[in-house]
Amino acid sequence: MSEAAALERVPIVDIAPFLGGSEAERRAVAAIVDRTNRDIGFLVITGHGFDLDLLSRWFEVSRRFFEGPGSIKRAVMPAAPTIHEGYHGQGLSGLAAKEGEEAPPDLREYFMIGQVDRDDPLFKTEAARAFHHDNLWPSEPEAFRELGTAYYRAISKLGADLMRLFALALELPETWFDDKIDHHFSIVSSIYYPAQKTPPLPGQLRAGAHTDYGSLTILAPTDAPGGLQVRTLAGDWVDVPYVPGAFVINIGDMMQRWTNDRWLSNMHRVVNPPSTVASTSPRQSVAFFLHPNHDAVIECIPTCVEPGEAPRHAPILAGAYMMEKEAAIATATARK
Repeated sequence: MSEAAALERVPIVDIAPFLGGSEAERRAVAAIVDRTNRDIGFLVITGHGFDLDLLSRWFEVSRRFFEGPGSIKRAVMPAAPTIHEGYHGQGLSGLAAKEGEEAPPDLREYFMIGQVDRDDPLFKTEAARAFHHDNLWPSEPEAFRELGTAYYRAISKLGADLMRLFALALELPETWFDDKIDHHFSIVSSIYYPAQKTPPLPGQLRAGAHTDYGSLTILAPTDAPGGLQVRTLAGDWVDVPYVPGAFVINIGDMMQRWTNDRWLSNMHRVVNPPSTVASTSPRQSVAFFLHPNHDAVIECIPTCVEPGEAPRHAPILAGAYMMEKEAAIATATARK
C-alpha cells in the first residue's frame, strides 16, 4: 500500500484547535477523532504542546540504560511476573501469545514505570495496592529516575487532555472521564528493540500482533527501520506514519468496551527491519498505557447505545477487567 493510502487510513490530526480554538474548531477535531476511532482506532496527533525536549532526554537516558551493563538491568527486574514496574528482558514474553497465537518471543526489552504520585489515600486502599507497586529505579544512568518521573507526569497530563477530546467526540460533557482517571494505574513503558545480529526465528517479530488493554495508548516512536503497523478492516497491514514530534494514539480494549464497540481496539505489531540493515538498526519507542482508576466502572457510555437497545457488555470495574485479561494471558502461556 502506498504512503498516501496509509495516511488516509491513519490520519494526522492537529489537536491544537481542540486545546485552544473556538467551539466550532474544537468540535471539528472531535468529529475527525470519532470517525477515525470507528474506522481503524489509530491516529497521529500534532499540536499537542508536549515538551519534546523532555521526550528527547528520556529517549537518551533510556537508550543508555538498555545499552548499559546487564547487572544494572537485572537489579531492577520485578520480583514476580504479575508486577509490571521494572526491567523486562528480551525473550521473556511475546505479545502474539496473549491473542492465542503460536509465535516465538518478541525481539524487545522494556522498562516500566507505574504511578509516581501516590500520596492520595485512594492509592493506599487494599484494593488499590493490587494495581500500584513501588517503582524500581536503576542506579545508573544518572537522571534516569528524575526524567522517568517527569515524563510520567507530563504524559499523564496529555492523556487527560485526550480523554476530554474523546468525551467531546462521544457527545459527552468534556469532563465526563475526569473522575474516572484521577487515581489511574497507568504505565509508561520505555521499549528498546536491539539491532538484530542474528536473523529472527520464523514468525518472530519485534512485537507480535496484539491489541492494548486500557483506554488509550500514547506512543512516541523513533524514526528507524522496522516500525509499527496496524491492520485495516480489510485485513491488510499498513505502516503507521512517522511524523517528527508527533504521537501515535490508539484505542485499547477497555475503551472499545466502554463505547459499546463503537470505537475499535485494533490489532497492531512492530515488524523487523530489512535484513540489509537489521544488524545496525536498533529502535526505540515510549508507550503510555492509560488505565483508568482501578475502581472505575466500565459500562456502556450513554451516547453509545440506541434507545431501546441493550448494551453489548456487562459492567465491570477497570481493575477487575485488567486482572481478567492478565489471568487469561497467564493461562494461555502456561499451556504452551
